[in-house]
Amino acid sequence: PPAFLLLLLPTLASTSLPAPRKWEAGATGGHVRYGAEGLAPYAYSCQTARAKVDYLFCNTTLSIQERVEDLIGHFSFDDTAQILTAREAPAKPELGVASYYWGTNAANVLSNIDCLWTGQCVTNFPAPCTLGAAWNYSLVQDMAGVFATELRAYVNANAHNGLNVWGPTINLNRDPRWGRNFETSSEDPLLLGMYAKAFTSGLQEGEDPRYVKAIVTLKHWIAYSLESYHNYTRHNFSAQVSPFDLADTYMPAFEAAIKETGALGVMCSYNSVNGVPTCGNPDLTKILREEWGFEGYITSDSDSCKDIYDQHHYTVNLTTATAACLNGGTDINSGNTYTGFLHDAISSDFVDQHVVKDALRRTFTLRMKLGLFDPQVSSPYREIPVDVVGQDAHQELSLLASRKSMTLLKNDNNTLPFPKGLKVAIIGPSVNRSDDLIGKNAGPICPDGTLSCYQGLVQAVRDLNEGGEVRFYEDVNISGPAIDLAMWADLVILAPADEAGREGHDRYTISLNETQSQLCLEVINAVATKKPVVVVLINGGTVSIDNLVDPAPAIIEAFTPGPHGGKAIAETIFGDNNPGGKLPVTIYHSDYVKQVDFTDMSMTAGPGRTYRYYTGKPLFEFGFGLSYTTFEIKWYENGEKVSMEMEAEILSSSTGAANYSVNVTNTGSVTGDEVLQLYIRPKSDINTGAPLPIRTLAAFERISLEPGETKSVEFSIDARAFSLVNADGERHLYPGGYEVEISRGHGEILQRDLYLHGEEPILLSPFHSFW
Repeated sequence: PPAFLLLLLPTLASTSLPAPRKWEAGATGGHVRYGAEGLAPYAYSCQTARAKVDYLFCNTTLSIQERVEDLIGHFSFDDTAQILTAREAPAKPELGVASYYWGTNAANVLSNIDCLWTGQCVTNFPAPCTLGAAWNYSLVQDMAGVFATELRAYVNANAHNGLNVWGPTINLNRDPRWGRNFETSSEDPLLLGMYAKAFTSGLQEGEDPRYVKAIVTLKHWIAYSLESYHNYTRHNFSAQVSPFDLADTYMPAFEAAIKETGALGVMCSYNSVNGVPTCGNPDLTKILREEWGFEGYITSDSDSCKDIYDQHHYTVNLTTATAACLNGGTDINSGNTYTGFLHDAISSDFVDQHVVKDALRRTFTLRMKLGLFDPQVSSPYREIPVDVVGQDAHQELSLLASRKSMTLLKNDNNTLPFPKGLKVAIIGPSVNRSDDLIGKNAGPICPDGTLSCYQGLVQAVRDLNEGGEVRFYEDVNISGPAIDLAMWADLVILAPADEAGREGHDRYTISLNETQSQLCLEVINAVATKKPVVVVLINGGTVSIDNLVDPAPAIIEAFTPGPHGGKAIAETIFGDNNPGGKLPVTIYHSDYVKQVDFTDMSMTAGPGRTYRYYTGKPLFEFGFGLSYTTFEIKWYENGEKVSMEMEAEILSSSTGAANYSVNVTNTGSVTGDEVLQLYIRPKSDINTGAPLPIRTLAAFERISLEPGETKSVEFSIDARAFSLVNADGERHLYPGGYEVEISRGHGEILQRDLYLHGEEPILLSPFHSFW
């Protein structure tokens, strides 16, 4: 950038919420929104004089279908391979068609783009594993809306040329060893589906109903949750999955996002399913398009088309792998396989021309739905200035998400919150490492390429501990100084680090490493009977702390809380934020890894996976989370446990529902949030021919209550919530007995029985096996 612009780079104080730098009108002449000479940004096609006059695809009075048909008629098959390649499809200047970037990753930040020359960087949020703990999907929808807005601002400023994002990841947290558990929000199919729907709505919907604001890409389709484990990698692994597990566990989140919110993108995964690579499986694509009504595009993961031959050995060469990928429904290849081998695949008649044209139709239809072929049409999306990038409102939303996700796992004798103004020791490798708070999908954070523009944990604690003193110690290899520091302090914060597991690398153990674990234990044993001690877990994948659970007086699970995570943790420790998060996953004992084979995709293998099928006693249960206040729940009508009977036919009708009402009272002395959770337990008299879940989450509601306040929560539960999947993957509503439970994730449980009458199971969703 010019030298005078470098002078505008912000100096961001680490003691306050960072404010992104704005353009100053006197220095720059205002917002940068359009290209030179009044042209639209370079991501827009149809800007040349010839294109506007000569080409029907630039005529906005025609339908998108008519325009797309005209457009693809101008391409030769030699052009096609590059057009169907990500990350960037090249421009065709002779047609006035712009280049297009397909693959902006978006887990918790737009991570494939740089900070702007203004010194502004895109907004970074807590990782999905953290957002899942908030049990608040309006936060997810708002976050995705920020992504769409900031992405449009980048396009308007000629700083980017794509409006697709590759996210969200909605593969469930099936096993704590998976290296990408930080990227997914839960182990529960319902919660994953709600995350996917909220993300889709927030990203795709906006102020202009004529155009899609940005496009999601649900990933990774399907049964993907292994990176590199023993002799397997994500590139060569064939997931062996039953129809039951696919329909019951692995597919519901994708189905919900497509059928209920119209998700327009899907990424097929590296792995095979039952011997067939997902990117080359037309039967999987039929499920998306024919059964669920999917109208968007499918992209490969980073050259998973190549893996069809190179790693899975499913075809005899890369030409036939290219054919398998395109014939399987993969419109976009992220990599070089299409560019290298599509011409040969077409000329050898391995790919029919109509298949190629269908891929072109789908991809250009989306670009037109984004308005990128309508450069002369005014739209509020074109008016989004760079000022919005990283603006205060977006940073406040990120901080709110961090606060709402804080999850209190233990608080013996009201150890927390800590009083302010005392001597505080912070011990552990995460005490001053902001990258632990940010996580492994950080993207651009600060203009100088560091994390210095946001508070770390130490600075955040110092800022809140007014009148006190804060010291920290990071070396976990020598415990003596750590114990001495703890003895000096009035209050002790232990912050161990989760250093294992990331994209491409799975974990073999799920506990803290021995050095960290021993350090924490020695500090706790030395001082916990004399002064308050809290263990703060900062991690992507869950960490089993078997030997710390009993001796630690207090435990906070912060997951990966984002750039404002240090502030949110400090506020929670000192009581400025009352934790209301609930675990979106099960935290197992560390020996769980010895009880079940990581490569076994069955949800009932060994002692079972996730709260729905795990038969053991975990360290901390799914849905668990404490508060600094107390709550009481009662049936709305103060009745005793009652039974309800319904006809299955009535429940399965479009208006059928079982209704439950509960009163929640804050019986404590501070304002707090509580999450009411409703579970369904099928009774043993029901026979589906497949395993029955122990219990399944059917609904929840997070509410905020002032001291003494009571609110009523009403749940209306439809047939699908009571439905079960049989061994063939078919979902039915089965006559028989069910138990409905309402709880806060701990403490008292309200129970009622429901008996569904009927002669035969009622089919709700078929399943067509593809192997």
